[in-house]
Amino acid sequence: MIEPLDSGAEARARIDREAVDWLIALQEAPRDAALGERFAAWVEADPAHAAAWAETGNVSRLIAATRMSSVVRARRDRIEGGSRRRRLRRIPLFAAGAAAACLALVAMPGLIVRARVDAVAATGEMKTVRLADGSVVRLAAGSALAIDYGEGARKVRLLQGDGYFDVAHDPARPFQVEAGDTVTRVLGTAFEIRKGGDGVAVAVRRGRVAVACNDRSAASELEAGQTLDLACGVRSAEGRVEPSRIAPWVEGKVIVADRPMREIVDALRPWYGGIIIARGDGLDQRRVTGVYDLRHPEQALTALAAAHHASVRRITPWILVISAD
Repeated sequence: MIEPLDSGAEARARIDREAVDWLIALQEAPRDAALGERFAAWVEADPAHAAAWAETGNVSRLIAATRMSSVVRARRDRIEGGSRRRRLRRIPLFAAGAAAACLALVAMPGLIVRARVDAVAATGEMKTVRLADGSVVRLAAGSALAIDYGEGARKVRLLQGDGYFDVAHDPARPFQVEAGDTVTRVLGTAFEIRKGGDGVAVAVRRGRVAVACNDRSAASELEAGQTLDLACGVRSAEGRVEPSRIAPWVEGKVIVADRPMREIVDALRPWYGGIIIARGDGLDQRRVTGVYDLRHPEQALTALAAAHHASVRRITPWILVISAD
């Protein structure tokens, strides 16, 4: 009898579980060369495996696990000698190295961003940038900004993440923010831009802005309380929100109304000093309304799980797994 194939959701859930199982196994047995070989084979066997490994969240920080292995190797090498030392040295290098090689591919875009950045907000922090004209930019955790001021123009680029811009009025030098394929132009206002994987979201708290794609298509003008989600060449969607609820992360909060649970987990990730792994279709199916404290992401995650029938498990001091099936 032919067994039925996994549905898409079942297959994804199974692969997600396997990815977490590999993470745990590599942490618990860093010297197991055979385990490292099986892990490398698993990653290479299916693009979905590599994608699941990447989606464990903040994957570039997993490279820190290899540093732990390095400490173990250094201590062992001091007390062991001869051929045994040379033979054992290769074992943890393979297991940790296999993980690092896969993770480096995922971390590369972030490394490229940092090579051309003028201001960056590290994990768990909000950074305030005061520009030469008196404008102020606040960057959310994990965000990066490049600055290009000249005599006739004020230009900045939001390279990644979320920025809140409070722009000094100067009609002679319009303020311009580039983010992905979009350009936002203002004279004097306060607004938020969030750069995602396939587009940007703009929300105006005060004043007026014009948002357009780099292909010089017609600009969308937004005033206080208006929002725009824009992916050039794909889609755009306008909305309204209470201006006081724009960029709540500036005050250390994330505010959500009837949003998937996974979105809140994603919002907490940049503010947590370790790794948050999200598992299970329940994270997409369960809707959340509430206010969560970004300054205490672990407590917020625990409260979120308790209120919505999910579980939080600590794998190591720096890895949390939230599951909702």
